[in-house]
Amino acid sequence: MLEDKSAHAVGTLRYTTAGLAIVLFWLLFGEFAIAFRDRSAIPGVMELLRQHHASDTMIAVLVSALPALLGAVLVPIIGFRSDRFRSRWGRRLPFLMGITPVAALVLIALGNCATFGRVTDQLLGTLSPGVDTCVLAWFCLFWTVFEGVALVTLALYAGLVNDIVPRPVLGRFYAGFRIVSLVAGILFNLWVFRLTEHHLREVFLGIGLFFGVAVMLMCLRLKEGEYGPPSVDGQDAVTWRAMGRAYWRECLSDRYFLLVFFALTASELTFMPFNTFSQLYAESIGMDKATLGRLLALSYTLSIGLSSVIGWLVDRYSAAIVTVWSMGLYLCVGAGGFLAVHDLQSFSIVYVLHAVVAGTYYTASASLPMVLFPRARFLQFDGAKRFLFSTSNIVLSFLLGPLLDATGHFYGLTLLVGGLLAGTSLIMFRTLARAARGRVGAASSA
Repeated sequence: MLEDKSAHAVGTLRYTTAGLAIVLFWLLFGEFAIAFRDRSAIPGVMELLRQHHASDTMIAVLVSALPALLGAVLVPIIGFRSDRFRSRWGRRLPFLMGITPVAALVLIALGNCATFGRVTDQLLGTLSPGVDTCVLAWFCLFWTVFEGVALVTLALYAGLVNDIVPRPVLGRFYAGFRIVSLVAGILFNLWVFRLTEHHLREVFLGIGLFFGVAVMLMCLRLKEGEYGPPSVDGQDAVTWRAMGRAYWRECLSDRYFLLVFFALTASELTFMPFNTFSQLYAESIGMDKATLGRLLALSYTLSIGLSSVIGWLVDRYSAAIVTVWSMGLYLCVGAGGFLAVHDLQSFSIVYVLHAVVAGTYYTASASLPMVLFPRARFLQFDGAKRFLFSTSNIVLSFLLGPLLDATGHFYGLTLLVGGLLAGTSLIMFRTLARAARGRVGAASSA
């Protein structure tokens, strides 16, 4: 059956204008809750790690390498299963509704790591390795679970968007998505960030409860369409070996899709070095949290102003073209920032430029996988991309953390590494463009 090309149709779903607006509202409402959770997690745990004397290597491993490892394992498995899952409620919503309460509870537990650590230290007495070690041990446990469920939540949300949002409006939807995410960041940084130093438990309790209720409400208000039966191969692929064969045959044996994975991986890695250590970078040059929060709020405000324009450009030209433009801009920001930052003023300028260009990239590239990957197997292909990204992220984290420790916490290197990754991304996208000339429509028809 040919798919209706109307802007208000996707698969078997048909929307009036008002109906589409309601669907987009609930998706963006859920995204606000997810964004508020995610934008609070890193600043909150960075404060916890700082207070309990974690090294740069430990921070790089826990904040970057561990999530990458979990993403490499969990997202491909859940994505593969979700693509082939059929139920009266759809193939994404049942997974989301099952994992959301777990995500909310583990965020609340993260806020209590210091309490658990102190109690453990008292119980162990003379056998205790120390309060800091006990706190960090509890943190490692809860952070592992949190990152696992957070990554799966994001993947399932992306799969849901792929299945129920018409492609002609994806660029503008993700502009709204970016605006909602940025508003969540502004609210957190202006009014909540300063509370994490002394009230982390209460902050995570409130955010965990809000996230759980909001995402469950989103799931109850949305409806997926009908999907055709999985292929025979998909039905039979229930063993690890069969799953591996399916990933190899459908995702990794095609040079075109390998180039897609490499191009997306290089671009997604670009912002990781500075994002991971920007808070510590700011502290190393004497910037207080209030000033850093205001800078981030300013960056988000500028990005909100640009988001609608970026969304229009994506729908007008293509997500790939705007993504490449953003990579070119960040090459200049990363290399220039490495040379220019030497005081609070120069750091402030580079910080805002980094955040705005990164925001441009995230808005432009959000719909790119949905254009490049087959819709029926979207999360499977996205999982294969996630595996490559995650393994690359692990390698980068294990290189970057020790490098910063060895250089006396010279955080300017994070900008240089980001600039080099942006340049690599440009090369990969150029190679992909040449390979794609004979593959127009290949992804959508696979």
